[in-house]
Amino acid sequence: MNWLAHTLLSKQHIDYQLGNVLADPLKGKAWRGASQYLKDGMRMHKAIDRFTDGHELLTVSKSRLGDDGLLKGVVLDLLYDHFLSADWTGYAVMPLSEYLKRFNQQAMAVKNYFPDRPQTIVGRIAATNLLGQYRDMAGFEAALQRIDGRLSDRLRARETASQYLPLVEKNYAQLQNDFAEFFPQLSVFFKSHPLGSAVDHLLIR
Repeated sequence: MNWLAHTLLSKQHIDYQLGNVLADPLKGKAWRGASQYLKDGMRMHKAIDRFTDGHELLTVSKSRLGDDGLLKGVVLDLLYDHFLSADWTGYAVMPLSEYLKRFNQQAMAVKNYFPDRPQTIVGRIAATNLLGQYRDMAGFEAALQRIDGRLSDRLRARETASQYLPLVEKNYAQLQNDFAEFFPQLSVFFKSHPLGSAVDHLLIR
C-alpha cells in the first residue's frame, strides 16, 4: 500500500499517521525524542506491509502485470492508492478533500518539531498535496514517470515503472476488483491489530 492508504489505516493522530508515512523513507527508524504515536505508526506500517505482501490477492494482481519485474510491487502500491482515492466514499466517512486538507494542515503544523530529513519529507508531501495526486489516471501516470526519473541508468535500461501502464490499462477492471476485495480485509486487519485497536477508527467504514 502507498501513503494515502497508510494514513487512513492509522489512529487519527497526526504523529501516528506521519509515522506510518515515514516508515519507508526512514527505514523504520524513529529519531531520538520521537513520540510513541510516531513509533507506533512506523510499527503499524510494517505490519500492514507484511499483511499486504503475503496476501494472495496481491499475488493475483502482480500476475496481471506479467511474469517478471522488480517494480510491479511499486506500481501496485500507487495503483491501489489510485483505486482508494477514486472510490474513497466506499472506504472512508470523511470526504477526501476534507481529509486531505486536515492531514496537510496538521502535517505542516508539526513538521518543524522533526529533524531535518523527516521535516523535509513531510513538508513536501503536505505542500504538494501528494496524497491527493493519484485520483485520476493522469496523476497515476505522472507518479510512474517520477519513479522512472529516480531509477539508476542500469535499472532503467532493464525496467521502468511506466512500462506497466499498458498492462494496467488492459487489466484495469480486474485490478480494481482485486483492490475492492482486498482493502476491506486490510481494514479488518488494522482494526483488530493491537497497534490499531484504539477507538479512533471512525473514519474507516
